[in-house]
Amino acid sequence: MKTFDPNIEEINKYLIGKGIKAIKILHNSKSSESYIRVEFEFDDGEKWDAAIPYVYRRSGLNLTSEKDIADYLVSVKPYFRRDARESWRRKEWAKWKSTMDAAKDPESLVTINFFKTLLSFKEEINNFPANSNPQRRFQDIKDKGYTVAIYPIGNRQYGKMLLPIPLYEEMGYETFTPQFKARVIRLLKGINAFEAKQTPIRALIPDHKFSEVRWDEDTKGENPDSMTDEEIIKKFQLLDNQRNQQKREICRKCFQTGKRGKIFGIDYYVQGTDTWDSSIPTTGKDAEKGCLGCPWYDIEEWRRNINELIKNIQ
Repeated sequence: MKTFDPNIEEINKYLIGKGIKAIKILHNSKSSESYIRVEFEFDDGEKWDAAIPYVYRRSGLNLTSEKDIADYLVSVKPYFRRDARESWRRKEWAKWKSTMDAAKDPESLVTINFFKTLLSFKEEINNFPANSNPQRRFQDIKDKGYTVAIYPIGNRQYGKMLLPIPLYEEMGYETFTPQFKARVIRLLKGINAFEAKQTPIRALIPDHKFSEVRWDEDTKGENPDSMTDEEIIKKFQLLDNQRNQQKREICRKCFQTGKRGKIFGIDYYVQGTDTWDSSIPTTGKDAEKGCLGCPWYDIEEWRRNINELIKNIQ
C-alpha cells in the first residue's frame, strides 16, 4: 500500500491564523503509522511541540488529504492546553494508581512505570525502566486506548510521546478469556495449523485469520463467549507464538507493499495471486476478501489444496 505523503506547505495554508505550524512528516514503517510534527501556540504564549498521527490503525485514523489533516490538527489542539493536559494527567494517572496495589504481575507494574514516564507528554527516548521487551509495554498501553506516538528521529532511534487526547475503545487485540481460549483450542483439536500436528496447549495461540493490521473501527476483534462453534472455526486457526509473530510481520508487509505472503517460498495461492487485488479496500470488513486464498490466511485450507493437486498429478 502506497503511503500518502502530505505536502507541508499545503497543510500550513489551511492552518493560517490557527496557532498551529506543521513542521515535518514522519513515517513508522514498522507499525504502519504516520505522523506530522507540529508546534501548537496558545493564547498565553506557551508553545508545545507534538507528533500527531494522521494514520493510526488502532483508532481507525486514516487521513488522506491536506485539508483533512489540518482540520484534525485544529480539533485536537485544545487538548494540549496547559490546563487540559494537567486535568487529563490527573484523571488518567488516578486510574493507573488504583490498579497498582492489585497488580501482582511484575510485567504489569513495569507497564505502569512506562506509562508514568510517558505522562510528561513530551518526547521520550530512553528514559524508561529496564525491560527485556519494551515494545510489549508500549503495545499494552496502546491496547488500553491511549494514543502513543512512536516515530523515527534518526540514528535508528524512535521518539515516544503520549498524547492527552480522548481514549479510543480498548482494543484487546488477540486477547481472550481463559474460557474462550480453551474453547477455541478444543474446537480446533489443539492442532498447530503451521505444523499440522497437535501441540501442547500452553504453546498455542488462537490466531485471527483476518489480520488486525487491516481492521478498522467496525472490524475490531470481538470474541464473545456466545460465538457459535461454526463462527469460531471460520474465524480462527491455532499457531504457536513464533508463527503468530511471523504472520503479523508478513501481513504488515502485505499491507504496506501490496505483496501477499508465502510459506516455504511456495508461489501458490488458493485464490488470487501474490499481488493484492487493487479493487478490494485495504482496510475494513471488505478487506478480508483480499486475504482469501493467501496461505497465511487459512494455512490448513492452503495445505489441503496443495495435497489435492499432488494427488491429481500422481
